[in-house]
Amino acid sequence: MEKELSSEWVDQRMDERRFARRGFVLHERRTGFDRRLSGSGAMAGTFEQILLGLRDRPRLLWMMLAVVNLLNIADFVLTLNVLASGGAEANPIMRSLFDLGPIWAGAFKLVAVLVATALVWRCRRYRLALVAALVVALVFTAVLFYHAVGLTAIAW
Repeated sequence: MEKELSSEWVDQRMDERRFARRGFVLHERRTGFDRRLSGSGAMAGTFEQILLGLRDRPRLLWMMLAVVNLLNIADFVLTLNVLASGGAEANPIMRSLFDLGPIWAGAFKLVAVLVATALVWRCRRYRLALVAALVVALVFTAVLFYHAVGLTAIAW
């Protein structure tokens, strides 16, 4: 936490006489997220520890973002498999891109997730970016399980 001390001249009037008083203002420039704002309960404490671990260990965050990109590619390949077997795309944006062609859909999906993960990596000091990384990882994990359940239903 950096603190910057600056001075400002303050004009005051007293009995129609003007005099200058030197006042000091302490400016605080914080980076990252505030450790004082922890929620109550075991879940909030665990979540806070996970976020702090991701912030303090950039290699772990990098690995998680790499896994998100791998899950993205797996989702695309499994979606192509579902579409080839007669299924439909559930995402309306991707459905319209698949109507243009699978190359357009794949390029959009790959670029969108790469840009999102690069943005998270760039803003990794901030709490919101780390929360977004966790949410994206959980969403792609849930989508992968959705594909696994769908593939077992097709096999039966």
